[in-house]
Amino acid sequence: MVSIIPTILNGETAMDKMPLLALIFQSVPESILILTLGLTLMGVELKWQRIVPAAVLSSLASYFIRELPIPYGVHTLIGIVIITLLVSIFFKTSIPVSISVAMIGIAILATVEMLILPIVIFLMGKTINEIWSSLTLRILLAIPELIVLALIAFLCIRKKVTLRSPSIYRSKLTKDREHD
Repeated sequence: MVSIIPTILNGETAMDKMPLLALIFQSVPESILILTLGLTLMGVELKWQRIVPAAVLSSLASYFIRELPIPYGVHTLIGIVIITLLVSIFFKTSIPVSISVAMIGIAILATVEMLILPIVIFLMGKTINEIWSSLTLRILLAIPELIVLALIAFLCIRKKVTLRSPSIYRSKLTKDREHD
């Protein structure tokens, strides 16, 4: 789910081609944080042995979706569906909880990007086209966003912030698998 805002800032509608290194250093960490935030805020127990593979699969899906000739914005909707399915499969949650995890994670990502990226782009003194054409600048552009997402996730985990009771809505399968 790499950076949904720069294309909006640039006013382009064509999908960006994601370099492989951006997939590894930007998309995978971003997907881990999206899942972590969504799961935490929905009161689902964090299991890193499930989060990491789900994030890698989500990032790979995003990589291939960005190659498709689809209108801008559709990739985000497809990403939400993919994250929903991955959460449902990996965490054995109900579809409504899985949808909530995906929507919360994407909403936080979009909010952080809308707040941070214009500032970072301004401070870099480059256009979004210049940044995205340089692999190094592209990856550096993501670092402040990843740091903010990680801080939000850390605080939510540490303060046990959740939008619901952690046990009320979890499926029986999730409760049974808590000892994995």
